[in-house]
Amino acid sequence: MQDKTDPYGPTASEILSPIRATGAAFAQDLAQAFYDGLRAHAGPDDVVNHIDRADFWRIQGHNPIGSILDPGLKPHMLRNNAVEAGRGLAFIGIESAALITSFDRLLQLVSQRIAELPAAEDGHAGLRQLLTARLVAILSGFVAGQRQILKEHQHAVAAVIRLVETSTSLSNVAHALLDILVSLSGMAAATIARPDANGVFHYEAIAGKTRSTHNGADIVGDLTPRLREGSEDLISRAWRSGHTQCCFLIAADPTLAPWHTLAAELGYASCAAIPVLGTDGKPQSVLSLYHEAPGYFLTPDRTVLLDRLRSLLSATLRQLSTGGSSVLQGTRLDYRERLAQGDLVLLYQPVIDLRNGRLCKVEALARLRTSDGALVPPADFLGTFDPRELRQLFTIGLRQALTDLRQWEQEGLVTSVSVNLPPQAFSDPEYAEIARAALSAHPIDPRRLTMELLETTEIEARRDPVAALSHWRALGIRLAQDDLGSGYSSLLRMERLAVDEVKIDQGLVRSAAHNPRRALHFIYHLTRLLHDLGISVVVEGLETVGLIEAAAVLGADAGQGYAVSRPIKATALRPWAQAFRFTACHEGPTTALGAYATLLLHDTLVGLLEARSELPKPAISEPAALAAYIGTSRFQGTTLEEAFKTWQAVATQGVNSPSYQVARSAVENALCEQIQREETSAGTGG
Repeated sequence: MQDKTDPYGPTASEILSPIRATGAAFAQDLAQAFYDGLRAHAGPDDVVNHIDRADFWRIQGHNPIGSILDPGLKPHMLRNNAVEAGRGLAFIGIESAALITSFDRLLQLVSQRIAELPAAEDGHAGLRQLLTARLVAILSGFVAGQRQILKEHQHAVAAVIRLVETSTSLSNVAHALLDILVSLSGMAAATIARPDANGVFHYEAIAGKTRSTHNGADIVGDLTPRLREGSEDLISRAWRSGHTQCCFLIAADPTLAPWHTLAAELGYASCAAIPVLGTDGKPQSVLSLYHEAPGYFLTPDRTVLLDRLRSLLSATLRQLSTGGSSVLQGTRLDYRERLAQGDLVLLYQPVIDLRNGRLCKVEALARLRTSDGALVPPADFLGTFDPRELRQLFTIGLRQALTDLRQWEQEGLVTSVSVNLPPQAFSDPEYAEIARAALSAHPIDPRRLTMELLETTEIEARRDPVAALSHWRALGIRLAQDDLGSGYSSLLRMERLAVDEVKIDQGLVRSAAHNPRRALHFIYHLTRLLHDLGISVVVEGLETVGLIEAAAVLGADAGQGYAVSRPIKATALRPWAQAFRFTACHEGPTTALGAYATLLLHDTLVGLLEARSELPKPAISEPAALAAYIGTSRFQGTTLEEAFKTWQAVATQGVNSPSYQVARSAVENALCEQIQREETSAGTGG
């Protein structure tokens, strides 16, 4: 029998009937809310803040949100449209954090609209489940499309690295490089040009679907770049400045007016010019790229890509000119010798339960001890090992971690351990057998062992990623997604692989001191989403007490970082566990970050309850939860205290009143200033 809540089944039309009359307007509202959510999350320089809604959806190619109320919607069509739109989102630099925040808005809007419908016996549960399922499918498709673009960039960079490492001719590098770059989605053309004695640029290589038209039109139209006084084309500017030059939208750039018609004919929306520097540090040629999407080269990911290309090409030019080499073969051999001799050292970073401040597990971190006694991190030695040596590294590390786990238990300390699972483990069945043998040799509850899935393309590349993990599931261990936020595939994984735990990337957390709103909003919305999926949340990078407190207030389950403990030896863990104390902030926040996290919770409560007219205004508007922090003596007479008092005074006017909004913003601004003071002091040991 078909489940009545099947979002695509024959009963979908009946389930959608209560909202059919306003369906078209509601779908438009959802699309507008998504667009507005992305803009609200974006910074002033982000691409999405410089394009209107029509251009935004044109770049995506599809608007899957607009079809969410279609009773005949097919899952494969929704998925395909969402993936295609996700690729467009990647073109303009939309991040996973922005997607999560915007989709949280959509879910809230769905709840609000359903609450406005006439009462139903089941409370419209079927409608809520249908719309939520379709929205989650769209989110998954968006992330999958973004991941496709990210994988393209990763593969392109890897191909460029292989090219420059093996080439002996600059000419071969130039032509092969352009072929790699124009293989990227939306990359219409790429050129390499060099000026002659008269300052006229000549193309040494051109690639892309517009190759012949580009060169011919340039010459016929007298648009060939040249170094003459007053010339403003990107190639000339890059050559003169020695720095990469980017154009957001060619058609809107007055300095590129002579090229507007040509760019429109060839489908060029944005472009970039990257100078390639010689041994003297001066430009020797200019690499130019042309893309179909506006702002493509101005997103953070593309800025990194352009910088990487410039560095690689400039280094290649210098190397082929001087015959130098950067391969340190002696170091590689030393690392391999250290591994063969068993010189592997495990350090452990404690992870605490944020609800009670107690140790709940440790993360095992591998180091190689060199002949001079130094400890080398994985980033330095992993790339030097072949597949056999990587299996050996995993074997030694896992067995040592389980041995230490048993030793701690014998000393009266019962905890768990996390071990990183290398990408090769998904294509090499020997890894699962290694783990099975290790667990057999060390009789412990398998749930006390967590394998952390690192950011990789290996697992998503498999046709059935869930089946790829079946061998690991059969062992009874826990699976964790490591470094959520470091790649677009992360959100896709948590839905498809049903991991037990997700670790929020420390890079996102560390930005809290400078941008608390973005960082804490991300943690909060992501934690809510993961908890709805039954997944626990671990926050990495907790380097101050304020960060620990904020993560706890926002509902994260566990955390780790230097404010908890640096990585320590196995023998130091039990004394550390006995001495460490962190009192969860049940009595109210004690730091500015904790207070800001409380403010976020307050805002959410207000948003949910504001529509309930039967509740008294003070019950939903007065920010009493912050009083424990702001009411301490150290804030007497400060801007923060005055702003808080003003906020309390206007609370009865309702959250939509101008006075309330101004007062609330003043409290937020004062809190942000206090956060910077506290976090800066904590970071410097003050």
